[in-house]
Amino acid sequence: MAGEGADGARMFERERRGPRRGLRESGIGKGCRQIHRVLDAPGGTGGTEGHHGSASGGRGAGAAPPSQPTGQFTDQSTGQSTALARQPDTALARFPTFDHVIELIHANRDGVLNVEVKDHVRLVSYQPGRIEFEPAPGAPADLAQRLGAALQRWTGNRWAVSVVSSGGSPSITEAETAEFDTLKTQAAAHPLVQAVLGAFPGARITHIRTQEDQAAEARADALPEVDEEWDPFEED
Repeated sequence: MAGEGADGARMFERERRGPRRGLRESGIGKGCRQIHRVLDAPGGTGGTEGHHGSASGGRGAGAAPPSQPTGQFTDQSTGQSTALARQPDTALARFPTFDHVIELIHANRDGVLNVEVKDHVRLVSYQPGRIEFEPAPGAPADLAQRLGAALQRWTGNRWAVSVVSSGGSPSITEAETAEFDTLKTQAAAHPLVQAVLGAFPGARITHIRTQEDQAAEARADALPEVDEEWDPFEED
């Protein structure tokens, strides 16, 4: 009886394991193993998502494209790479406003360019390394080109200077003239000034000193004067 029981158990085990062995040896079993190897490969989707994604190309349909190096963009449809514009050089941070550009021109003693910029540049927009302006009447045709070349020569960085037809604020000279005209009108309305103009026919207002101007002159006069420079190597 014990032998018959053992024989029955072995027959039951062969019947239970037989279908699975046949499946492993069939083409269906081999194909399943190949698909799993593709999905589990480093380029595949892997995990649970791999069973829902596409196995072709080694990446699922929803996978993100590979990241591009800084400063370069690749069109995935054409494969063409385009260089992206870099940020202005940190050296240009020394010129955060257009007033700093005027100071730079003055420091380099370019009198002609200094006068032309103040008279004819109606600033539209400014950022370090880029100037956009509307030329005032009478502006030289090559002002933008000469201004950009001079700034590049002095700073060692390229400046983009462009011209537009409208939208500029008053030039520095125009703003100063408008301010002077306003002060002149206010001064002419003062009773003492009217009395002087009435006593001296033909007199006119040519210069105005504001309280701020007087305070600045007073501070300058208050600085101690030095008769001569001290030379540490000079013998007594």
